[in-house]
Amino acid sequence: MEFRGAASEFIRHCQSIRKLSPHTARAYELDLNRFSEFLGGSAAVASCDRTVIHNYVRHLFDVRSLKEASVKRHLATLRSFFHWLEEDGRGIDDPFRGARIRIRMPKRLPRVIARADLRRLLRHDGQLTFADLTAYIATELLFATGMRVSELASLRDASVDVEDGTITIIGKGNRERRVFVPDEIKSLLSDYRTARDLSATTAETFLVNSRGAAASPQMIRRLIRLHGERSDVRDRVTPHMFRHSVATYLLEEGVDIRYVQRLLGHRSISTTEIYTHVADAALKVRITERHPRRGIVSTR
Repeated sequence: MEFRGAASEFIRHCQSIRKLSPHTARAYELDLNRFSEFLGGSAAVASCDRTVIHNYVRHLFDVRSLKEASVKRHLATLRSFFHWLEEDGRGIDDPFRGARIRIRMPKRLPRVIARADLRRLLRHDGQLTFADLTAYIATELLFATGMRVSELASLRDASVDVEDGTITIIGKGNRERRVFVPDEIKSLLSDYRTARDLSATTAETFLVNSRGAAASPQMIRRLIRLHGERSDVRDRVTPHMFRHSVATYLLEEGVDIRYVQRLLGHRSISTTEIYTHVADAALKVRITERHPRRGIVSTR
């Protein structure tokens, strides 16, 4: 059995049986294509043993120069693929069984947007083009809900209930969650819906481009970057920074971490706990700078 043929079957299985999102299925396909290139065009699945897997890990680090998170994602795809082959009764031994592969993730704190910069990004004055309005609405939604850019791009118009102020998001693994938006942006959502409906759009998504087609994740990233530049934000702004920012600032405001977990759609609360380190860092600064001891001791 050739690896490439088996990989194609696995992708079809993910799409038709596991019902993975197009984004996830495409990511799996890219990861498996990269491994196929490493193996060689007509390599057999049976040739993949523990030694090959270990060599591939070194290849990803040394030749491809990938970061730890990317390497772990590639390995997760391969694990899922070989597990499916074994369960499907293909007579393939899982090369990951007994393989000791430990990839230590560096402790990187999430990058958040400073409050002053958020103030600039969440303000708008004067007349806006449709592209400017889309960028502004995307900014508001990303910060209000903490959704991923892929979730925002695939957000259906029917999933936005302006009157109730609720949005239904389809996240990773097709898991559904409902989030609430602040009252002050309800009118903005309504205005955007009116503007998008003026074009002859057939897209089912909430965000569309100037031609009425669904806005892609790449388009949203570009609009957010340009919006940051126009707003005189010094650092480059990415959609995921809004997700980091809302989680961090909610924790700083004392919101229970379990609510933040539900907002972000994390399956495990341990994933959400990374934001407590950022909130603790801010707490440390506030305590050390504003502690009353300094004023008490220095008072004569």
